[in-house]
This record gives sequence, C-alpha cells and structure tokens, in this order.
Amino acid sequence: MLSPRQRQDKNVRATDLDALSCRSSANRKGYFNPPDVYIDELIISYNKHLQFCSGYTNLSASRTLRSVFNEQKFPLINRGTYLRTKVLYDLVSSFCKEFAACQIISLGGGSDTKSFQWLENIESVRVIEIDFVESVKIKKLAILNSPKLSKVVGQTSDESVIISSHQSFESLDPEFHADRYHLIGCDLREIKEKSVSDNLYKCIDTSLPTLVLSECVLCYLSPEENKMILNNFSEAFLNKAYLSFLIYEPMSLNDTFGTTMTNNLSNRGLNLYTFDHLPDLTSRYKFMHDECCIPNVKLTDMSTVAGYEGIKEGFKPWIDDADLLRINKLELVDEIEEIKLLFRHYCLCYAELPYGDKHFRSLEAYHWRI
Repeated sequence: MLSPRQRQDKNVRATDLDALSCRSSANRKGYFNPPDVYIDELIISYNKHLQFCSGYTNLSASRTLRSVFNEQKFPLINRGTYLRTKVLYDLVSSFCKEFAACQIISLGGGSDTKSFQWLENIESVRVIEIDFVESVKIKKLAILNSPKLSKVVGQTSDESVIISSHQSFESLDPEFHADRYHLIGCDLREIKEKSVSDNLYKCIDTSLPTLVLSECVLCYLSPEENKMILNNFSEAFLNKAYLSFLIYEPMSLNDTFGTTMTNNLSNRGLNLYTFDHLPDLTSRYKFMHDECCIPNVKLTDMSTVAGYEGIKEGFKPWIDDADLLRINKLELVDEIEEIKLLFRHYCLCYAELPYGDKHFRSLEAYHWRI
C-alpha cells in the first residue's frame, strides 16, 4: 500500500505521461515540423514497463495507458503543446548556439524528447536529465531497447534489457551515462543530502555555461523547496561558470479560471504549491530576484509569446508568421478568448547569474513582459 507521499509522487509522475500523450497527439496532427521521431520510442517503453512501477498492476497500467493515449485532445491543447515545446526548444537551442560548448540540465526530463533533438542537432552540448527513479528507468529502457535512441545518445554497445517482473524492474540501475548524455534518478527534494548531491554533481561540469530547465516541475514543490534547489545549483556554479534557469509553469492570477484549474488538479490528487503562492509575473519576479538572489530575471506569459496579446503594446510573437499560418491551418480553433485566457495562466521565466562578461545576449531578441 502506498504512503500519502508515494501516492502524491505517483500522481505527479502521471502528469509526465499526460504530457507525453499531448506531444504524441500534436505530433500526429502535424504540428511539429519536422515530426518528432522519438516520441513513439518512449511510448513503447511506457506500454511495456509502466506495469512494474509502484502502485500499478498490469491491469491498472493498461487502463491508464488506454485512457491517456486514446483520448482525443482538443485543438486548444494541441496548439498549447506545440507552442510550449517550440518555444522552449528554440530558446535552449539559441543558448547552445551562442555559448557553443555548454550544458543543459533538465529537471523532470522523464518522457521529454527535446534532449534527444539537442544531442542530434548540436554537437557541443552536454545534457543531464534528472527525474524520479521510476521515470528514469522507463526512459533508460527506452534508450537501451531502441537503436534510434541508442544512436542519438552515443550508446556504443548493443545492450538491450528485458524486464518481466517488479523485481527485475526494481533492481535496474536508475542511471544511464554516455559521453554527452547522463540520465539520473534523483528526488530533487533531497538534493542537499550529501550522497544525493555527490552522485548528481559527479555528472555535472560546473566549468561549462549551463542552463537548468524546469518544465512544469518545480511548481509541484513548495516555495521553500524551490529556493533550496535553485540555491543549490547557484552555489555549485558560484565563481566557476555562467548559470541560468528556464522555468515554464502555470500561475493562478488569483482569478476564477485559476480557481477552476486548482479544483481540477485537486480532483486528481495534485497540488501546485507555487500556483497560488506566486500567482502572477510580479510575484514570481520578486521571488526569483529578491528571495533567490538572482540578479537578471525576465518573465512573460504564453499569450504574449503566441501573439494573442501584447501586439498593441509593441510585443512581437516568438513564433514567426509562416509557422503561425501553418499551424492555424491544421485545426480550427474558434474560441480565441479561451486561448488567451488559458495561455495567460502559463508563464515563462529566464533567470541568469552572469559570470564575468558572459551573458545570454540573444535573450534581448525576445520580448518579455518583465
């Protein structure tokens, strides 16, 4: 029987499966150009191995997977999934091109496939992905059993692993290491513990310009835990190299729609700790700048990024006109006001700790609210 914390962690891990199903839906509908060739490899691994995770049986895992992947996603969801994926991918890619030899640390990388694309397209980047142990094991098994994924991460052996029981899944090492790619099972809430920290930082090069990516991850932790994690990375890189954080997550705006989002998540056993505590861009700026002591902080909302709002104020969309025209032809979306409302409740934050004269200069090409 799962403890309350284990049950909560299971619910959080399930959101990663939701995100994978949304990317799969957007991919099938033609939003990603070129198509994401790695998504199906992760789905195969989930279909095989979710049944061996805590709190699942063969029956409940099959039921969960059918429910998640057979559900038809609304055009609004497909468009939102495309937008967040495109914007985060492009911003990180710009970072990598500007800094050349650099490092990406993805918190809660789980089922995400952007790291594979960065490894494929950017020769000088190192990628470290950190997630719950069970999520890491499923991704590791996807890599080991997929020639496509093995090739892109630089796996040189032909090792494949067959898991047929909870015991064999439990005994699988929750780490994977290649020259430019590291996958580590770690509970970020325990990052201050010496054994956890030592194991993590043996894979992290604190001499390289580094971007820490959190895509709907830190929002499930308390503000105190957020501060602890951000400060841990800041202290590790202090006087050694340039460090930045790219954070994407929802915010409540203290309005009726935010309350509805909270209720929907509560019904699934989820608590977004920063959702109400940091309800808007201003409060998030104060948290990052004043409490976490990060000097350069930029923020905006996704409605502005997509060009649904802010045009009259001089803000330009982050997606070019040709691509916007292309995705507008894929599915009919009538409720523009609904899109604005939803996207307004998601924020993007870039925060950097400059080192010497190093600064992400391409950042100025993007239009930020703060």
